[in-house]
Parts: sequence; structure tokens; C-alpha cells
Amino acid sequence: MENRKIFKNKILESAVMICILKCEEDGKEYIVLEKRAEGIRQAGEISFPGGKRDKDDKTFLDTAIRETVEELGITADKIIDPKFYGSFFFVMGVLLETFVCHLKVEKISDILYNRDEVEKLLIVPIDFFMSTEPVIEEIRVYNKPLFDVNKYNFTDRYKEDWHFPNRKVYIYMYENEAIWGMTAEIIFDFINNLKKKI
Repeated sequence: MENRKIFKNKILESAVMICILKCEEDGKEYIVLEKRAEGIRQAGEISFPGGKRDKDDKTFLDTAIRETVEELGITADKIIDPKFYGSFFFVMGVLLETFVCHLKVEKISDILYNRDEVEKLLIVPIDFFMSTEPVIEEIRVYNKPLFDVNKYNFTDRYKEDWHFPNRKVYIYMYENEAIWGMTAEIIFDFINNLKKKI
């Protein structure tokens, strides 16, 4: 049976790449994150390379590679063995397809990131995530009707703002930067999977 998405046009389809960089100096592995530049969507937030799927992208992997190349200023041949990691469905109507790869660069300075989209890179040792539990906070997302609910005889609970169940938010603090939201949740899942393999 076909994997059909109902109301697909209402879903924001995006893809990101978990980029693993092995440092020759210390032999450790790092996750490459970026702080989004001012003037773009989600400015100032820490994220993986990635973005919205374009109509010309044949697959979500194409999206993840294209965005990684554009944002990190590298060539596609530097993206080694990209593999599908998992699908992330977010309550606000976002489908985020996640991939993982190794970056083949000799040194971090070889990553000539796009200053129009990226304020700076955050190169975080995987060991940090392995040994650090995220802080867990809660948020509440509200629905606010912009129409007269009485007109349609809605029940009383919808006459005021109504909300989804509280949602847990994972937060890692690294070098005074908050890694949170979908990025932190993906990292949390990724690290837990790594721990299971040890």
C-alpha cells in the first residue's frame, strides 16, 4: 500500500544531516552544528545543516546533501556514506527526514560556511553528549480560534484557548549556547542509539 500523506500540502517537508567529523589531532569524533544567521528563519538557533525540500529534489537525501553543501560551503564528495537515520514528526506540522554522514575534511577551517545563512559553527564532541544528560523543561502549545466558535455550536472547552498536552523540551548547554528543540531531541535519540551499541 502506498505511503500516502493526507493534506500533504499542509506539511512542511524538510531534511537535515547529522555530520560526524573525526579530528586527526585527538582521534575524537564531533557533531557539526551551526548557529543560524540573523535575517533567516529561526535566526540564532543551533541546528543541523538542512532545510526545506525543494520541488527539484528527487529525494529527501537530495535535500539534505544540497542544504549541507550550501550551508557548510563544502563539495558533495566531502559527504561520506550518507544514510537514512529516521523520521521526526513535529506537532506543528513538520516532517523532518534525518540522515547521518561523515565529513571528509582535513581541518575545521576547511569548512567555509555560508555567512548569509550561518553565523558560526558549533563543533561539539560526541563525548560531551555521551556524558551529559540534557535539561528537560516543559512548554505548552495553545490553539486560539480566530473565528466565532458559537456560530458552529462548538462545545464549551473550545470557547477559550485550548492546548495540547504539555511537551518536554530537551536542552543541552555547550559553550554558552542552548542546543534545544528538534535538534536536541534528534541528538538525544542518536546518542542513546550509540550507547546501545557500546
